[in-house]
Amino acid sequence: MDLPLLQYDPTGVGMYAPTAPKLSEPWPERAVLCFFHEQIAALHEQGAARLAGRFSVEMGGHGIYITEDSAGEPVAVFHPTVGAPSAVHHLERVIAAGVRSIVVCGGTGALVSLAMGHVVVPTGSIRDEGTSFHYAPAGSSIEADPEVVTALTVFLEEQSVPHAVGLTWTTDAPFRETPSKVAMRRDQGCLVVEMEASALVAAARFRGVKLGLMLYAGDDLSGQTWDLRNWTASDARAKLLPLAIEASGRI
Repeated sequence: MDLPLLQYDPTGVGMYAPTAPKLSEPWPERAVLCFFHEQIAALHEQGAARLAGRFSVEMGGHGIYITEDSAGEPVAVFHPTVGAPSAVHHLERVIAAGVRSIVVCGGTGALVSLAMGHVVVPTGSIRDEGTSFHYAPAGSSIEADPEVVTALTVFLEEQSVPHAVGLTWTTDAPFRETPSKVAMRRDQGCLVVEMEASALVAAARFRGVKLGLMLYAGDDLSGQTWDLRNWTASDARAKLLPLAIEASGRI
């Protein structure tokens, strides 16, 4: 069967190209794609970030904020919307704006025993989604940039942040994370499951930019039944965004 997802085309230019969102100030070369909307809002409310623009309403209308790291260097921060297609759409547009170093911070489901909030730096992902196949040749997995992985792990060690390093399972269908598939992915070495990593890594590689991920263990799929663990209320979210902002200058 000639599946469309296997028909990879390496042509660099599509029929139309992504455009840069307009900001009230110049685009930084660094960005953090943050899946914690309440933490972005808190950063803004505290006066530590300013609203500089927005994505289109059709793509969620999320605000684009500019903050600074500890050295005073500007970093764009925004929510890229859950799911690989939308996240990559947002990534494409900020790359078109001149962003060259990106750190992604978000939550995951733990497939192995990981404490709530434990940080995970992905070394690669099982490609159980469709978007990455438009940016990289077909394959079951994709490797994260090893230099970026090293830079992020060194940074976390310097900050005395406990963390795990390993594979993620990227899926398009969270309600189809069946017991047999969870067991299969665990046997393949996956620590966590999420919905964007493999696609973001593939798109960043295709466009020639640096991208790394700093995720945290949220809900738990390591047992016989799913445990929500109230994961969206974890204080790891408040800690991870500032770390990602700083780390964006290390990759």
